[in-house]
Amino acid sequence: MLRRTSIVQWTTAPASSRSKRSKIKSGSETNGAPPTRLAKGNESLLYDGIARNVAKTNGVRPEEKISTVSRGYWTVERPRQQPNYHAVRRSCRERGALFEDPDFAAGPKCLYKNKRPAVQPIVWMRPHEMCQRPKFMVDSTRLVSQGNGVVSTGAGGGSGGSAGGEPTRNGTIGGGGGGRCGVEPGELGDHSFLAAVSSLTLTPKFLDRVVPLDQSFDPTTSYCGLFRFRFWYFGEWKEVLVDDKLPTYRGRLVYMRSTNPTEFWAALLEKAYAKLYGCYENISGPGCSTTRALQDLTGGIVQSFGLSNQDRFLTYQVLNSAVPRSSLLISTITLKENKRQLRLRNGLMTQHAYSVTGLARVRGPLGDTPLVRLRNPWGEGEWTGPWSERSWEWDGLSGRDKELLSVRVRNDGEFWMSFEDFARHFTQLDIVHVSPDDWMTEPALHSKQPWRAVLARRRWRSGYNAGGGPGHPETTAMNPQFHIGIPRTSGNKCHVVVSVVQQYETDPEAKGARPLFAIGFAVYEVPHSTSRLTPQFVAQQQPLDVTNHSVAREVVTFFTLPPGDYIVVPQTNVPNCDAKFLLRILTDEQSNIWEVNDDNMVFKNISAEFLEDTVILPDGKPLLTKLMVKYPPELDVIQLQKILRAHWKAYLAEKPSLELCKSLIMLRDVNISGRINMLDIPVLMHMLQFWKIAFQKFEKGVNPTKTSSYNLRPLLWEAGSTVSNKVLECLVLRFAKSRVLTSECFIMAMVRLHLAHERYHSLDTKMSKGNPLSLEELILMTIYS
Repeated sequence: MLRRTSIVQWTTAPASSRSKRSKIKSGSETNGAPPTRLAKGNESLLYDGIARNVAKTNGVRPEEKISTVSRGYWTVERPRQQPNYHAVRRSCRERGALFEDPDFAAGPKCLYKNKRPAVQPIVWMRPHEMCQRPKFMVDSTRLVSQGNGVVSTGAGGGSGGSAGGEPTRNGTIGGGGGGRCGVEPGELGDHSFLAAVSSLTLTPKFLDRVVPLDQSFDPTTSYCGLFRFRFWYFGEWKEVLVDDKLPTYRGRLVYMRSTNPTEFWAALLEKAYAKLYGCYENISGPGCSTTRALQDLTGGIVQSFGLSNQDRFLTYQVLNSAVPRSSLLISTITLKENKRQLRLRNGLMTQHAYSVTGLARVRGPLGDTPLVRLRNPWGEGEWTGPWSERSWEWDGLSGRDKELLSVRVRNDGEFWMSFEDFARHFTQLDIVHVSPDDWMTEPALHSKQPWRAVLARRRWRSGYNAGGGPGHPETTAMNPQFHIGIPRTSGNKCHVVVSVVQQYETDPEAKGARPLFAIGFAVYEVPHSTSRLTPQFVAQQQPLDVTNHSVAREVVTFFTLPPGDYIVVPQTNVPNCDAKFLLRILTDEQSNIWEVNDDNMVFKNISAEFLEDTVILPDGKPLLTKLMVKYPPELDVIQLQKILRAHWKAYLAEKPSLELCKSLIMLRDVNISGRINMLDIPVLMHMLQFWKIAFQKFEKGVNPTKTSSYNLRPLLWEAGSTVSNKVLECLVLRFAKSRVLTSECFIMAMVRLHLAHERYHSLDTKMSKGNPLSLEELILMTIYS
């Protein structure tokens, strides 16, 4: 039977927006954000504050339906032990010494691995060596959440608090007042990282998470030369500790810095980011992008679109779908011939992050004109072309329309421009889809429609579920499968964002760093009765959509689905690629999402079926009669091996080994005597014959004793058993070798499965208060015993 494995899901109020059927792709190389609740089943239980999916099945206890991820058997590695900020700080203060980072010591290795910076000499200095009263963050500006989801400015609270620059947690962004982002790249700083940081001014809670404000340079409270920052890494927030030694040239910071020379949060944040990626060079080279930095800073699903060659209608669909939802939209202008920051004749700035904050459509003498509202966090660099603040196009609008649009532009640095001009001048659009957890914590997003989020951590394992892409029809159906059910009772189409992130190394030169694989996913529309994709199904049915498999951290697709049933198949381009991955699915309509999984059960009891049957030899005499003359009533493993070797061609694909015979005795040896009763021999013979016939249907080429380990699931079905995904993975690990399963290993696997089921039901019968172990746990213990 099929079961639904619980994966995390959020349940916010249902949305009612309708949209045209469309598909919008992007080949982004970033990642996303965590969720909180589990997929819908027939019942739900609550464990550790998390609702877990439980499906009703015949005679199976509810605990067995809980995802194996929530139990002791996990499919990705547990969170790494991170340095304890408070312990390190306490140690430094007790010793009376300033912290010096042993893992990122100030020197050339922190700056570059290949190309030496053009500015020389670089001198490492602490902030108090650069100015008399350094501050971590100047509290001169306060960001206030407006009802339209835009952050505006209000009066600040003085000049920064205490003498040590102790900030207050009010969502401040350092710098020049008026709500502007007072940060600049410096001589060697990277514009892409700066653009990502500045875009967070619309969501101050996100910046607070990355830059904890309980830090200062006040020696009477907490200062010891140690600072901490947080970045999103493969589904979890990773804390990075750094000292405050910063690279300078002639006493001035050369990388990202605040416009206020006494403020240092921005420079320290960039140093922590450089440590995460190995050195400063790795965050400012050709491989760096605003897309990557946005994901590291927000944990959202980030899609990146090149607008230069993008279809205009498709671009408008992207904006129209993303603006009303809990997504951040960041647009930039990048000139191929000039990487420096420039002000264009139309007023716009290159290498600048402009946030898209709204859309409108106005009717004038020349017809309908779609408008885009943008905001520059710096408060300068506004558009001066058509539909700018003083352009003549406003004269053609009614007073009511003018008032309505002017009210919607409330912030310094916010302006309108036509969609045509937007698509013509901007070269890049990044969309950060925000998880419902983050939507709840950020008031600036509450006017937007939240997503429903689903998160699953899984892995591709060679020989088990690393089946490759659609170009490998024999194995692609072995990949992990996730079912999306959009109720047919709903007339609304559902906007869906699907993201697959493979585990990656931030420092490409780190010890043990592994290369990225070409990853993607396929989406199949399936009949309601289809529980699992099979090789036969994928050979006959074309997928509804297949992403371009790309060597990237993340592959994302945004599309619209009508009511129906769909199966998403995360995959690598070629089979047998071992890698961990993170699957995230966002929907804006009510939907049921679960991992395709099977119950652990034996639905064909062979030993009971053949209990009364006798084995007849070719000469017409019963085998048991002949054996009782030659052997004692109780047989040991050597005697059993002699009997099976004498008749192996009828019941086995190869001569039995001593280990196989030991396993067969275990199956019938209730008293643990190391012997088997003579009367059990016919039952064993019939079981071996039945399993041999099942195995022959999947034999590999001309070799009758081997088959691919990818065939194990259908092979188990032919042999009368089904297993969960985790049990199947453990069976492959235990009994397959180099993705090949021999007939003898298959029989030993079947023996262990039958043995585990018998043990479980025996324990269930004996224990009046219930079995503390689930069937899956007992099977896993038996396989590895």
